[in-house]
Amino acid sequence: MHEKLVKMLHLELEPVGIFFGNTAAECDLAASPEKRNCVVPFLLAAAKGKITAMDEAGCTCPGGAVGACFGDGFTRLNPNIHMMLSQGLGDRAPADARPMLKEGERFFCDPETAMKWRNSMPFCDRAYPRIVFAPLSRWKEVGIPDLVLVFAKPDQISALVTMHGFRNGKALNTLAPFGAACHSIVYAAEQMDREEPCAILGLFDISQRSAALEHHLSMTMPYGMWENLTKDLDRSCLTTHSWKKIEQRL
Repeated sequence: MHEKLVKMLHLELEPVGIFFGNTAAECDLAASPEKRNCVVPFLLAAAKGKITAMDEAGCTCPGGAVGACFGDGFTRLNPNIHMMLSQGLGDRAPADARPMLKEGERFFCDPETAMKWRNSMPFCDRAYPRIVFAPLSRWKEVGIPDLVLVFAKPDQISALVTMHGFRNGKALNTLAPFGAACHSIVYAAEQMDREEPCAILGLFDISQRSAALEHHLSMTMPYGMWENLTKDLDRSCLTTHSWKKIEQRL
């Protein structure tokens, strides 16, 4: 039924299974600790068919370490992240500093406000010692994922948001927290142990949108929520006349 859902949604990229703490899976691509590694390219590579992996040493981006569930990567790798996320270091920045450090990304009005966001992050270390990303077609090689991440267009996101309420009748089944492009993972990990979890929309970080997909956002959810989406597909909104109209442009 997983493949049927992908087909009915007309997804261009495979859903990505996220496996916490996996050390057994053989991977096609692993993050090198000698490079600054963004998590998004590893997710995209998985969505295109590869099994990829990152350990703490290879997850060298501070925000990426947080997003990939390697604890508080900000404190370890960039304790001044609140300066960069707000108005930057200005004249205090090194002469060769990147614009985002000197001018700031300006997501927040001042460092104190940025610290409120930082302190609210649901840091967790579920990924230790390694996190693995695998495409749906290769989940059997790894096992049952902890989370599922889907790259989807607005029409597809609309359907997924709607479908999450099919069995519970709730209006609020999806959250859209601000964070780096990979932070939907750590927010979705926070949902795993909840009786009524929510899916997490992501890829809102405009500083990283250039490395993502122009017309896509992401939705990340605990595996149980993904499983629920695959049930009753023949009675879902994907069988309606409204969806058939949308299918023509997908």
